[in-house]
Amino acid sequence: MDSLKQKKKQLDPRIQGLLSNLIKVIPSVVQVYLNKGHEKKNTFKFRWNIIIDAPKSDISNKFLPIAQGLFHDHQDDFHNVFSLVYAKAQLANGNLYFNNHCRIEHLIYGDCHIGFPWNHNEGPTNEKFLTNMEADFQKSLKGCLAFQKGFTYFMSDNNLSQAAFMAHQGFELGYRVLEGFLCGKVKICHKIEAHQKFLERSIHQTRGMFDLEDNTEKELLELLDRAYSSARYENSFHMKRDQLGILEQKLECFLDEIRQLFDEELELLKTIVTNGKKTSPETQNREEPNLLDTIRQLSEDNFAMMRPANRWTKKGYYLNHIYMHSHFSLFFTLRSTLNVCILALDEHCDMTLDIENVKEDVKTVLEFSKNLVPLEEGIYLDEMRKLMLSDKETTT
Repeated sequence: MDSLKQKKKQLDPRIQGLLSNLIKVIPSVVQVYLNKGHEKKNTFKFRWNIIIDAPKSDISNKFLPIAQGLFHDHQDDFHNVFSLVYAKAQLANGNLYFNNHCRIEHLIYGDCHIGFPWNHNEGPTNEKFLTNMEADFQKSLKGCLAFQKGFTYFMSDNNLSQAAFMAHQGFELGYRVLEGFLCGKVKICHKIEAHQKFLERSIHQTRGMFDLEDNTEKELLELLDRAYSSARYENSFHMKRDQLGILEQKLECFLDEIRQLFDEELELLKTIVTNGKKTSPETQNREEPNLLDTIRQLSEDNFAMMRPANRWTKKGYYLNHIYMHSHFSLFFTLRSTLNVCILALDEHCDMTLDIENVKEDVKTVLEFSKNLVPLEEGIYLDEMRKLMLSDKETTT
């Protein structure tokens, strides 16, 4: 209890004030957990998990609006409000969100003895728990993959409206899977846009999600939501094949990203468990991570230009951050690349006669090439230089 009081005193005054106001206006708060968000992955600086000993209906109708009012002027803070019964059940069932972010070391208010047995599991129990988590995730993902297969089937059968419905279901179920382990709860809604906005409170937009600032993607998202309502109530929806082609690519990318995000969260939990074992009396005097651990963390944060291909289907890597508006845009870029190469061949001037928009071709190729510059890896190399070379070697 003394250590908890000491921890509260060390908190930023803004956080202390917000915590005091929270406890004052919601007396039934029993625990508050606080941890920092990941700078590159999350859209917030601090994550608050507020546990209230009250029925679930009261959480939604009574306490959640109060919490939203308190956090209205604190846009860098992500907050979730859960009932104690729900939080315990999710933790016991292996929800990654609660296992990663509702731990004793994150507790800033409340009694650590009222709740969460996961913190006391040891040895083989942990290993079995992690295995069960992964098995449950794979089971959930199978539903998404089934809708993806249905999409492919109806596309081949030229039933485009039904294919669009399958795409919608694949996205919706995928968002529900993501929300479970990234937000701690699932949004009950069929609109993909609503799911995306709900998830964007927690993580930055991924390549498989929709760019709501882009009119074309916004229109595509609206068509996807209409495909669901039409299939359920009207059965009079029409969608173009090229639009479905874009959805096919986005859905495949989205499902791949779900796997990647789950692996990252599971790895975070494994790291927590491993570090917990290292804090035994024999090893608790270790002050800093060793050089290899530091290099691994730097690599994880900054090797962002390429990502491994789905290990279940192929080996190799995909390039990240290369956005293409459509198949036509891709083919136009490829043609421009060939035109620029032809223009570089001075001795073959006759080949350039049908190249009409030289400036546009050069501009297209340069814009595409700019996206290939690995800025994140530049950060990595700067930090690695500091780690691997002495001051004498790095100064002139």
